[in-house]
Amino acid sequence: MRVFPKVTVRIELAHPHDLIVRYFLMDIELFRSLLEHYGGMGVIRLIDFGSLRCESPTTIDDHLQEVIGDLRFSAKFKAGGYSKVFFFFEHQSKKVKRFCIRCLRKLLEFYEGCEADPNAMTDDGKYPYVFVIVLYHGEIPWNELLQMGDWVSLPPGADRHFLSFPAILIDLSRIRCEELKGHPALVALLDTLQSASLGKLPENFDRIVGHFEEIKTDPRIYGWLNSLTRYFLAVTKTGKEVITETISKILNKQEAEKMVMSTLEELFVQGEIKGEIKGEIKGRIFVILKILNKRFEKVPESILRSINSYTDPIALDSLAELALDCETLAEFERELVH
Repeated sequence: MRVFPKVTVRIELAHPHDLIVRYFLMDIELFRSLLEHYGGMGVIRLIDFGSLRCESPTTIDDHLQEVIGDLRFSAKFKAGGYSKVFFFFEHQSKKVKRFCIRCLRKLLEFYEGCEADPNAMTDDGKYPYVFVIVLYHGEIPWNELLQMGDWVSLPPGADRHFLSFPAILIDLSRIRCEELKGHPALVALLDTLQSASLGKLPENFDRIVGHFEEIKTDPRIYGWLNSLTRYFLAVTKTGKEVITETISKILNKQEAEKMVMSTLEELFVQGEIKGEIKGEIKGRIFVILKILNKRFEKVPESILRSINSYTDPIALDSLAELALDCETLAEFERELVH
């Protein structure tokens, strides 16, 4: 067994926030708890939660390794019959200006896919009802999700709700820690995201792990704690002794040490992983520059430098959306700086 010195360590994950959210919320019980406690819309009470299913092609293990795909769920309404509803889940750590365009693009792809998948249609051959669920934990409150009617210049008397879609925004920046509720593992996830956004994850880690105390006999406990350990190492710098001591309050000390040491062992192969991440980042930057050059011909050097400084694939995905949607280079640069 390798002996690791008492130093702070950090592992590399391409987009840790998104991975930890997806890993936890792929669990039907946790997603249901999220809807029941934070749904906020009356129509949620019409859902038959016993029929809730994860329909996502995304698979993530407790090592936070994934196959990319949308995280979505299906269920039926209590009324039964031909009623069916799909939930599209989005996780955001930053506000997106024209988020409705991204949602409409995904919904269009979904509806087009329904034509080729009879199981996706309702019993009477119609499209299912679709919800967009957005979990946000940025520093700035996100008061509401603007719809297309808020961005389009409408003539007097026109219906501003055209192209609108049912959406639920769960803004963690507006919820105090003591107000978090639901399944203990869900509360631990939400507390983790809040703490990370506030830069207080290290000092709150003990409290976060403490949420699992009442469910320590749950067979899923090891996976949840293992994923949290990897997330913690990905977004903070800390010593393995601190993590091991905290995890030992839920698992026994031997299991906690084995979990942390297994994660640290993987640090020795991170060179290969970093190389893959760098290639992924370069590919995204190339796409953004290609879009901008095609739309605006000449891109200023200042914008080129700023784009090339990005190292987060998720942030680069947002820039690609902005490159497609912005009206001018000046608008793109303002958002880039922000």
